[in-house]
Amino acid sequence: MNDDPNQIADSLIEDHGVDGALVTVRREIAAAHSKGDYYRLSVWRDVRRILQNKQDAAGNQETPAV
Repeated sequence: MNDDPNQIADSLIEDHGVDGALVTVRREIAAAHSKGDYYRLSVWRDVRRILQNKQDAAGNQETPAV
């Protein structure tokens, strides 16, 4: 697994879209937490933050009503 959170986020978005990527990340965070794999937990939390920022940015780009 590539440990670059930005690359992971981009790959997940390509495969699942932002919302689907967040579902995947939540599942991976839970798995890392249950295994006590704090390094992976940290990576997945960074991915989640990146995805949430992208989701927020997309929400702010709605076209205004005329």
